[in-house]
Amino acid sequence: MSNEQTISITTKRAVEKVLRDRLATAGFSSADIRAERDSDGDPILLVDVKYAFSDKPISSKLTYGLSTEVRKALSALGETRFPHIRHHFDEQQKIAS
Repeated sequence: MSNEQTISITTKRAVEKVLRDRLATAGFSSADIRAERDSDGDPILLVDVKYAFSDKPISSKLTYGLSTEVRKALSALGETRFPHIRHHFDEQQKIAS
């Protein structure tokens, strides 16, 4: 089990790779990954995903199953904290359903 307050470089790289691979076409620009606690006090990884603005509407289907894919990558490293993913789009970004 990992230290609840720290995140290894390997863990961050694994999460960022999944995000890049899945979200590059949606304008993925960066991710802020930090250790937090959920409302029950359990340790989690809070993942804030940032996107560059695109004139093309972004398909919401790109994010379907993303948490599962990130969890698989984390599990392979022995990371047990659940990733909570939040998406941050430009205010003007259009989202296609």
